[in-house]
Amino acid sequence: MLESLIYLFVRAVVLDPLQAELTDRLAKAQVPTAIISQVKSCTTSALPVVARRVQDDPRWAVGIAIDVWLKRRSPEQVADDAAPACRPAVDAARSYLDGRV
Repeated sequence: MLESLIYLFVRAVVLDPLQAELTDRLAKAQVPTAIISQVKSCTTSALPVVARRVQDDPRWAVGIAIDVWLKRRSPEQVADDAAPACRPAVDAARSYLDGRV
């Protein structure tokens, strides 16, 4: 029961806003749809890992939620921190955002 609530919290406060911001930025930068889908899929599949981290370190979760909400860090930085396994997909997207591709 508690785990379900944590998943819901992480999805609503961290993952959904992060994905919306990333998708919007990547679409505006004309990043290929395949890369956008890859980033979204990766961050979605990282939900259990992020939820576990929230359970272990609630202060981290609050900090990430505030960073996403206040836009103090770029969505790519938040994705790197929240889901390190997504780094290759985020780096591919970042190369388009930085104009390297």
